Amino acid sequence: MITNTRMLLVALACTLSIQSTHSFFSFGRFKTPPLDEMHLVRGKAKRTSLNPDNISILVWNIYKGKNDSWREDFPELSKDRDLLLIQETDSDLRVQNTLEKMKDFRWDTGISFTYSKKVGSFTGTLIGSKVEPKKVDVLRSKYKEPLVRTHKVITSALYPIEGKSESLLAITIHAINFARKSAFYHQLRQTESMIRNHKGPVVFGGDFNCRSKKKTLYMRNFFKELGFNEVTFRNDNRYRSGMTGRIIDYIFVRDLKVLDSEVYGHLKSSDHMAMSVDLAY
Repeated sequence: MITNTRMLLVALACTLSIQSTHSFFSFGRFKTPPLDEMHLVRGKAKRTSLNPDNISILVWNIYKGKNDSWREDFPELSKDRDLLLIQETDSDLRVQNTLEKMKDFRWDTGISFTYSKKVGSFTGTLIGSKVEPKKVDVLRSKYKEPLVRTHKVITSALYPIEGKSESLLAITIHAINFARKSAFYHQLRQTESMIRNHKGPVVFGGDFNCRSKKKTLYMRNFFKELGFNEVTFRNDNRYRSGMTGRIIDYIFVRDLKVLDSEVYGHLKSSDHMAMSVDLAY
């Protein structure tokens, strides 16, 4: 009973944080797009393949670009990266104008929900890439967040690697948050067949929202079972949940060598800390 009450209180707080400009009781303010409208493509990458000796990746929950400093920090952190695995992208002009100025990238957005009163609006997960993908998929969570009744999405893409027959599978997740643990477990398992069937390297990063010990343990066992290694950081000052103090942003890799990794804890342009990893295949 105490656990259920706590979850409801947290969900109420989540409602407030999703869109601070809306009134609290905003049950009809969010819409789920049709499945064939979940994938949005903008921009064009100039390259056709990744360099196997150095694949540089940025992973970041960008807090919908709400903080003014994000518009300077994001292009600066992204300029030398091959792939950007982003959570909480948004249709707000502050975000879209920034992306538009970054000419070398293609942007693949997986849309989780739209704002009912804003035509053309969206939020979700995003992969920015300097290499044109061979294939992109968007997975919608089966379960919804309580009260606000919104789905979460996973965006994945396949990228050619120069001189290799294999491709890199890149996956970014914004995990379901305040629903039951089983909803989080189910969302992770949505990627299982994709990963098992992929014959090549994989990088899987994002905001896993694993605020409890049980969710964190399940997540780590899931990746261990599939042959992944968890990326560690020499300066590990990643964002921690205000509720439980647990880290919720992670990067996992399979069949890739970690050359370097870093957390940009000094930046204040999001409520989460940006993470980078340099890899070789």
